[in-house]
Amino acid sequence: METNLKKNTIDLGIKLGTFLFVITALIYVIDLKLFTNTWIMLAYMLPTLAVSIYSVYSAKKIQNQIITFKEAFTAYFLCVAIGYLIVTMGNIVLFKFIDPAAADLIHEEIMVFTKTMMENFNSPSEVIALTMDEMQKNHSFSWMAIVQNYANALLRNAIFGLIIALIFKKS
Repeated sequence: METNLKKNTIDLGIKLGTFLFVITALIYVIDLKLFTNTWIMLAYMLPTLAVSIYSVYSAKKIQNQIITFKEAFTAYFLCVAIGYLIVTMGNIVLFKFIDPAAADLIHEEIMVFTKTMMENFNSPSEVIALTMDEMQKNHSFSWMAIVQNYANALLRNAIFGLIIALIFKKS
């Protein structure tokens, strides 16, 4: 991939990460309980999809409308990887160093949300208790959970990236 394509993709990834962290900071300032709102968290993924698709589109434009599958996938995935890396680092600073109590509160809200959802699905009380015990042992903002969340985001977006690369590649 040419230097211009990489520079453009990295630039878009930095902008994406900054934008996503601003959203995170706004949710943090407005109400921590919003971190458990499914619709808000799904809406959080929309800017990622939009900016990363734009990254592929602009890469294709830089290449005079001819882009290989590898270049298209790289433009998508590199943008996402950089964006999520920035927001992950921001979350580490915010929730591990600046305000660990907020991380504890969000973790408790996630546990309450999970328990309520399981009760709504009529899960057996033993399963609910076991799940709550596991969640108590595995904090949502532990170092391992942070790494797993980043890896899951990359995996999820790799799947979207493959589809987008197939759509944008030259025929």
